Amino acid sequence: MPKNSYVSFFSAGQHVASANIDIRLGFLRKVYGIVSAQLLFTTFIGALFILCEPVKAFVQGSQLLFYGSAIASLALLFAMNLMSKETPTNYVLLTMFTGCEGILVGTVVTFYKPQIVLGAFVLTCAVTLALTIYTLQSKKDFSVWGAGLFSVLWILLLASFMQLFLRNPMLDFVIAVSSAVLFCLYIIYDTHMIMHKVSAEEYIHASITLYLDIINLFLYILRILNDLSERKRR
Repeated sequence: MPKNSYVSFFSAGQHVASANIDIRLGFLRKVYGIVSAQLLFTTFIGALFILCEPVKAFVQGSQLLFYGSAIASLALLFAMNLMSKETPTNYVLLTMFTGCEGILVGTVVTFYKPQIVLGAFVLTCAVTLALTIYTLQSKKDFSVWGAGLFSVLWILLLASFMQLFLRNPMLDFVIAVSSAVLFCLYIIYDTHMIMHKVSAEEYIHASITLYLDIINLFLYILRILNDLSERKRR
């Protein structure tokens, strides 16, 4: 397809579903290219934090770095919502956001055994790939899941808040499993929405959405595998 036709469509604010196959595939390549770059950057930071002992010791003892990155991540998320269509500002903000998320995830994984982190990484990759292929090939309308998924998300957030006071191991495991399932469903839902409801120029928003789905899935799988490992040792 001619490049000028592709660009004109992307600037027209149309949904990807209304485009021809070339534009749809081009949009997919763009979104998944960005998400892949984000995940590689996050993986690099996580590996650095785990394998470099001085860095590992520093991040484990630096609450300021962790909470500062969390606040910066939220601020950058808000900024990207306002500047998502402003190139190259959106890419700069996205890189900074991914770096902050990488610090958060990298700090978390230093508290787990490397083999458990690797297992969670491989399992997350496999599940994400399978769910993505399923969604892209499916003829079902997953957009109706939105309200239900959002409701379950709030229920799990409330349960997680209660767990801060209850400290119940079984409840913690149930929350982790339920949350992992929830983000599996969110990957299906968001992939469907990106292909059928999202404007073609909203590739930054689409990339962030999928990236956060995958990161959250990884973190909950990590908790599940760690809990199962501890149960075996008892």
